[in-house]
Amino acid sequence: MEMRSTLGRVRGLGSSGEGSHHWWVQRLTAVALIPLGIWFTFAALSFVGADYAQFKAWVGHHGNTLLLILFIMTAFHHAQLGMQTVIEDYVH
Repeated sequence: MEMRSTLGRVRGLGSSGEGSHHWWVQRLTAVALIPLGIWFTFAALSFVGADYAQFKAWVGHHGNTLLLILFIMTAFHHAQLGMQTVIEDYVH
């Protein structure tokens, strides 16, 4: 038995209790994808006409590897959050 009122239990939680967290994470991943997307676009354009050995050497540099992993993880997490929102809102 809880000693809190119904209003006290739900205040600030939203409908599922995680709505504001989901919203903030989606916005943060969107903001993170702006510089990462610009970096990836210029990096991909620099490899037009390059061979596999040049690409493998480029990926082998620690900075490029780290940025590429961050870009992929952020993009997929942002896509997962977006698809979750679409499915929760529109799939009955």
